[in-house]
Amino acid sequence: MPLPIILSRWVHVISACLAIGGVFFMRFIFSRGLSLLDLESSERLLRQTRRSFKMLIHTVILFLLISGIYNTYLAWDKYKLDEAVLHALWGTHILLATLAFTISLYVLAGVVPPRSHRKLMAVNFVILLMAVAAASTLKWAREKAMAEHSSSAAVLDKQ
Repeated sequence: MPLPIILSRWVHVISACLAIGGVFFMRFIFSRGLSLLDLESSERLLRQTRRSFKMLIHTVILFLLISGIYNTYLAWDKYKLDEAVLHALWGTHILLATLAFTISLYVLAGVVPPRSHRKLMAVNFVILLMAVAAASTLKWAREKAMAEHSSSAAVLDKQ
């Protein structure tokens, strides 16, 4: 039983790293390199690179959805230990992830990026970091709730 759980968490974390790293690279590093090229070469390289990046992002979103649903299913009973905090953090994580997915899909739709693609990718980078912050806080709060629950159960067992 532990192997699917570990694998699912690993897939989720690696997918998040690829999404954040890919957005960071495309927005902050690749765009600087494009500025060194003439306009025609720059546009051609951007179109070709966007196609590969689009495939990466679509795959990452799929893996994040599958592993996220599985991880939530496994942990849902633990979220009932402190529903107000844990559900708020889970909901924030899901909301930010959905927003990041939507922005990514919008920016990568079509052959030519929208005029606001640079700004949207910068915003998306911040949203992805906030989603990771919500997820790590959720994990901490879940473990804290589990520890408090097990210590109170141990006290009740002694009585």
